[in-house]
Amino acid sequence: MLWRCLRRIARRREDRAVAIERAYRSVFLCPEGETVLADLGAECGIYQAAPAELSPRESGYLDGRKALYARILSMIRISPEEHAALQEAARLETLPEFGPEEDL
Repeated sequence: MLWRCLRRIARRREDRAVAIERAYRSVFLCPEGETVLADLGAECGIYQAAPAELSPRESGYLDGRKALYARILSMIRISPEEHAALQEAARLETLPEFGPEEDL
């Protein structure tokens, strides 16, 4: 199998920018992609303050995770309302799960 890449899809830089944005949007702006974005947002902690006791290495690692998530968000260009809904979905992913006895 030959993996697709931008250089094979588009020759000109302007065409590549349009092609990559279209690809990100097709992957993340569907029900499954929205679920993945909420999970990634929760996993990378982009909507949470970093713990104060992080070492410089841990802080850099966390910043890298957040930067990658921010890259995805910049590529899909969602509205502020959609971003607020995504933030809420990511927040819900971080809540502890409740068992049947705790739902009462």
